[in-house]
Amino acid sequence: MLKKVGIISLLFVCLLPANEINAQITNAGFIPGNIWYSKDPFEEGDKIKIYTLIFNPDARELSGMVNFYDKTTILGKKSFVVAGKSVKDISIDWTVDAGAHNIFAKIENAKFLISTGKYENVNLTENQTEESSRTINKKIVPKLPDIIGDSATDGQIAKVQNVILENTPDFIAKPIIEAVNSLEKMRESAGTFSRNKKEEISNQIKALNNEEVLPDSESNAKLQKPLKYIELFFLAIFSIILDNKWVFYIALAFIVFFLIRFIWRRIF
Repeated sequence: MLKKVGIISLLFVCLLPANEINAQITNAGFIPGNIWYSKDPFEEGDKIKIYTLIFNPDARELSGMVNFYDKTTILGKKSFVVAGKSVKDISIDWTVDAGAHNIFAKIENAKFLISTGKYENVNLTENQTEESSRTINKKIVPKLPDIIGDSATDGQIAKVQNVILENTPDFIAKPIIEAVNSLEKMRESAGTFSRNKKEEISNQIKALNNEEVLPDSESNAKLQKPLKYIELFFLAIFSIILDNKWVFYIALAFIVFFLIRFIWRRIF
């Protein structure tokens, strides 16, 4: 009976891989529950780092590979080397996506440095962290109306023109379209002039600020600067109105409305 047990034991040892026989067990590895984030809480689309910490109580250098998982999906891997009797944090980059996540890290191919170029495999008692469970909601981005912004304005104006052409007699539609096109050309020309003039005034103000004014011209320079600032202020307002189509047409509509009301009251 003892002979059979001895044979079975010998066969079992022979079947084990050599590295498993030589590998020693150590309490080096992760500290339990050791997962944290560069930003917490986080939401979909955030670019964050996932961290963990490796503890090496042994005097020898510990090295290996840390794999970061989300359930069964590998998020990334990072090789590490931890000096004896020290700790080291390991991290990977992660772009957060919506859904349920179970994040954990696992050490593979751990080994101690025995001598220069010579390593000994090691079995870690703490080779995997606890799972960090998070549920990330889908980020809802409000959809802005197509009419917002100059990039959409051209298309909206074209649609309005098509509606006018399709639903209005030609003798009425054509003058309206021509008037709108002429008005648009005038707005663009005025906007270009306003921007150029604003830049010119800004340069003049810089010249006044940098210029060493002579005593006999000091009073003239002091008078010019406030006037230039006032001119620049009004040019900035005009540029805002002229460079934004919707602001321009809304302002124009108000002007036409008040003008018609003024004439109406004058007549009646």
